[in-house]
This record gives sequence, structure tokens and C-alpha cells, in this order.
Amino acid sequence: MPVDPEEGLITDLMLGMMVVFGADIIALVGFMWLSGKASTAAFVGVTGLIVGVFAAWIAWRWKEIRRLRSTSRTALDELKYQYAAGNVSEAEFERKLDRLIETDDAVAAKIDTTDDGEIDIDDLDLAVDR
Repeated sequence: MPVDPEEGLITDLMLGMMVVFGADIIALVGFMWLSGKASTAAFVGVTGLIVGVFAAWIAWRWKEIRRLRSTSRTALDELKYQYAAGNVSEAEFERKLDRLIETDDAVAAKIDTTDDGEIDIDDLDLAVDR
């Protein structure tokens, strides 16, 4: 299932599945537990399993959204991020910004991330030189 970051972390499908299946099954087992037809362990186990599955689904979407967003930064986006984080001085920011503005294709250039998701500020120079 492809992830669209514009949908947000929790989609309508996820909410529907949680209400239709998750909450109904938890309520059914809860009523069985209250009437003595299911043990406490069964109720806790089913509830934990359902909540765990939906939590894992949300965690997977969060990871995929972060991965998609981090690999699609433009050189300009990365420069702004580095400046906001305090990793680049104002003079260096302005110098690199001027270089990006002068080079039309540099604004559209995407910066590749490393395996750990980090982007080296020196990669901006490579993107501008393209």
C-alpha cells in the first residue's frame, strides 16, 4: 500500500478500520467478559492485540512519511532547515542562497540522504554546482 504524505498520519481508512473492526471486537469480547463467557486474559489479550496492530500500522506510516519527506527535500529546503537549526551562519546562508537563486536548476535539484537520513551541508555545494 503506497503512502501519501498529504493524507496525514492517520487516514480515514485507518479510522474506519479501527471503529468497524477494532472497537467492535473489543466491545464484543468486553461484553463476553462482563457476562462471564470470556476470561480476563482473553479480554486483555484481544484488546492488546488490536491496539498493537493499529499502533504498528501508525508507526509504519510515520516511518514511511518521514522517509518520503526526507528524500524529497530540495537544496533550498535543506539550506533553510540548516539555517533554522543554527548549523549555518547568516553570511554562509546568504552566500549559498545567492548561488541557488543564480542557478535555476539547483532549486529543483534533490539532495540524496545517507542511510541514516542525515544530509551533509556540503552536499548543498554539490547540488549548486550541478
